[in-house]
Amino acid sequence: MSSPLHDEVLPRLTLAVLSYRQSTYIEDAVRSALEQTGEPIEVLLSDDCSPDDTYARMQALVEAYRGPHRVVLRRNERNLGIGAHVDEVMKLARGELLVLMGGDDVSLPERASATLEAYDATGQRADLLACDVVDMSADGIDLGVIEVDDLSQWRSLNDWIRRRPYVIGAGHAITRRLVERFGPLLSGVDAEDQVNTLRALCSGGAVTIRRALVRYRRGGVSAGSSELTAQDFLNQTRRRNCGHLALLRQWRADANIAGYSEAVACATQLAYDRETFIGELLSSTNLTGRLQAVRRATQVTPGWRLKKLLYVQWPGIAVGVRRLQQRWRKIAFKGRR
Repeated sequence: MSSPLHDEVLPRLTLAVLSYRQSTYIEDAVRSALEQTGEPIEVLLSDDCSPDDTYARMQALVEAYRGPHRVVLRRNERNLGIGAHVDEVMKLARGELLVLMGGDDVSLPERASATLEAYDATGQRADLLACDVVDMSADGIDLGVIEVDDLSQWRSLNDWIRRRPYVIGAGHAITRRLVERFGPLLSGVDAEDQVNTLRALCSGGAVTIRRALVRYRRGGVSAGSSELTAQDFLNQTRRRNCGHLALLRQWRADANIAGYSEAVACATQLAYDRETFIGELLSSTNLTGRLQAVRRATQVTPGWRLKKLLYVQWPGIAVGVRRLQQRWRKIAFKGRR
């Protein structure tokens, strides 16, 4: 579904709202996209086959919309997951700049216009434009501004190798040419912000807009929650391990395209060795197999191997450590007040 009045106009920016099971928040997210000020843009609303009424709520808002923006509403026939959903949206977006927004976040009205202004200020050379975000609780309370790193300080791949910048993907805009150069994400990648940062530094560069342009909602169960169980810890560790390995493979694949294969492989080798080792621990079903993995992973320091063995073999220890850390942080925070 699209609004026919503006189909003939090629927008400079696409603001895409990606949703999945976000019925509670989706109306605020869609309204914030439709209420963007400045020149007309493309608003692409995409649902990943939600089993609830998320899509129906999106549809109702689109049918009532009479504004200047070109609006496209779609949904996947089956659930694709984050990475594949992003790739599908990238194929459909028509803007020169692409802004991805979660169905539980809220863009400020000037987000699109401020992003385009910053892009033009670089001579339309930057391939990634980041911004600060408003830290928003799950129930919609603003907790302050989170400032990300100034990406203009990362002028080359060598800067990235020395230190990875702190970024938040909810505040990112990328160029279409960046997507076309490097192609779709590998299966399992769920940290597209980290992917796009490296891609941009290997291409036209990246800059940070020193303004908060999106209210970024925190969600999910905190990793430090006192309710975390041993099984929860193992499940989290498996998901994190799969995501980290996918990201490392993506970095290497992108570096190969950009001509920096050796440099990126060298810079990420320790992380790759560690995640490979954790994967072997998780895939083993008993202590004997895990001890064999410990002996094989000679490229990883002994102390680090033993700590991970303890956490995987006896996850209750890890849960206990996290609870102590959580309590200590609370005590330290009260002491600073």
